Amino acid sequence: MLYFEWFDLPVSLFPDASLLKQRFLSKSKLFHPDKFTLASEEEQVKALESSGFNNQAYKVLSDVDTRIQYILNEYGLLKEYKEAMPPDFLMKMMVFNEAISELDDNPSSFSALKDDLAKWESELKSELDYCASLLPLDIEKADHLKTYFFKRKYYLRIRDNFFKFTSS
Repeated sequence: MLYFEWFDLPVSLFPDASLLKQRFLSKSKLFHPDKFTLASEEEQVKALESSGFNNQAYKVLSDVDTRIQYILNEYGLLKEYKEAMPPDFLMKMMVFNEAISELDDNPSSFSALKDDLAKWESELKSELDYCASLLPLDIEKADHLKTYFFKRKYYLRIRDNFFKFTSS
């Protein structure tokens, strides 16, 4: 896990945010390109690469969704993007999509649908908390995290569609 190693942090779904930021800032100062203006061209290039790597590592690790995707990629679990989702989840998605498309005909259902989305997000948060207890991952445990990851992607798509639909 190069990014976690870069910041000398254990692999975690919820790394210490203040420690991550502190180490990011420390490395930012260390590799800032302005400090290498009088250095050799090779050192300047290396500093620029390190600075870019530092920024990318921080960007990925500071966001929970990109952090999960990164962890799953590092374990080689997203090589095949085919994911068999549980039937009850697929049914929930279908019901939400249908309800969103029917909002024009039944605007009074807006509030209930918004509440259902909030409940769904809370359920996903509970799943994420459970997944956090599974680190370090092995293949069996990683399936939970992978399923959460895909559910979250679908949820975000539906939530975004809901708010786009309701704002128009």
